[in-house]
Amino acid sequence: MTMTYNELSTEAKETALNSFVNFYVSQYNKESLEILGSHVENGLIATINQILRDNQFMGHSKLVEISIRLSKPVYQEILSQLTNVKFQKDGEPVVDWLTAWKEKEEQLPEED
Repeated sequence: MTMTYNELSTEAKETALNSFVNFYVSQYNKESLEILGSHVENGLIATINQILRDNQFMGHSKLVEISIRLSKPVYQEILSQLTNVKFQKDGEPVVDWLTAWKEKEEQLPEED
């Protein structure tokens, strides 16, 4: 049985949140957040990105840690808005973030 983020248990939501933030920070560092921007409010992304920008001197794991600490409600709102993303009961995404991202990128129109 697959679930949306809002249907997960509290513990499973933490698992989903941690995996998403790790993925988000990686995509931020690659400047590859266009797909997410087409699915959630841009203000949410801007809020997170400001904290990431202010702390970009940190390594990945520290950046993830501070980003969760300072932006947790914003990440939770993003996950709530991503109703097409399905999770397993334990909070792991059914399709891992990177695979799902690549599939969405392939569907984007080519730029001239």
